[in-house]
Amino acid sequence: MLRWLLLGLLLYGLGTALQKGWLEVQWQQLLDDAGLTVDDPNKPLELHELPLFKVPLSDQDSSR
Repeated sequence: MLRWLLLGLLLYGLGTALQKGWLEVQWQQLLDDAGLTVDDPNKPLELHELPLFKVPLSDQDSSR
């Protein structure tokens, strides 16, 4: 039960810190580091363009 209380307080503290500007998330840098870079920020990112969902070429060739 104490774990749930501590987890709740941690989430509440993070939410408060983000809301008041004490912490700042740089989304573009986070996406770049994760390998989810987009060329044009105004263009929406399609799911099939994500590296997670791309099928390697060797798998595409063997399925034919």
